[in-house]
This record gives sequence, C-alpha cells and structure tokens, in this order.
Amino acid sequence: MRDLKKDLGVCKDAARGPWNLNEDLVVSDANNLVVVECDSTLDAIFISESREGWPEAINRAIAAEAEVKRLNLEVVKLSLHRTEDIKLMEETLEVHKLSIATITKLRKALALAHSMILGGEQHTEQSRQVIESSLGLR
Repeated sequence: MRDLKKDLGVCKDAARGPWNLNEDLVVSDANNLVVVECDSTLDAIFISESREGWPEAINRAIAAEAEVKRLNLEVVKLSLHRTEDIKLMEETLEVHKLSIATITKLRKALALAHSMILGGEQHTEQSRQVIESSLGLR
C-alpha cells in the first residue's frame, strides 16, 4: 500500500503548476520552466494533467480513508449500544415474566378466597394456608 502523505509531499515538492503542453514539452505556467520533454504527446498530456490531478486524487483518497475510519468507529459504537439495548430488553422481559407469574398467583388466591367466601367457608387456618400456598408464600 502506498504512503499517500509521502506521495502528496512529492507533488508539493515538484515545480509549481499548473503545467501545460507546448508541443511535446511540459512547461510550468508559474515560471515558464520546462519540466520535461516527452517522446510522446500522450505522455506529455499525462504528465501535465498529473500535476493538478494527482494531488487532488491523493487528498480525496486521504479524506475517504478518514471517513471510512470514522464510520467503522460509528459501527462499533452502534454495535455496543445494540448489545446494551438487547441486555436491557432481556432484563425487562424477565421482570415482565415475573410480573405475569405474580399476577397469576394473585388471581388464583383471589379465586380461592372468593369461592371460600361464597361457599360459606369460615376463614380458618387451613384457608389461610391454601391462599398463602397459592401465592407461593409457603
């Protein structure tokens, strides 16, 4: 993998741009310095375009890599929050299950008490024990 900051330094150290073509010569507009003489017009075009294009491409790549790093950190944070949320939901579900179990016991005890009252049974120690047992108190 290339060292983009080093590559950018190479671009900054080169003759100032922009560079333009004069036949097969690449010339710096800043001081009319001939940067290079090429055997091919296509090579001259490549070299002159790279003076402006390469630093821009490198800066965009550096910014993109920084954004990828930032997004990866965000994914990790979201994953941690998701894990915490799942744990909280599981704890809430357990409390809810306990609440349902308690309500079920209370309904059973209430039904027993109601049937004893309607049946004319007296509130004896045995009745109290039955209710306490249905509530899970014994």
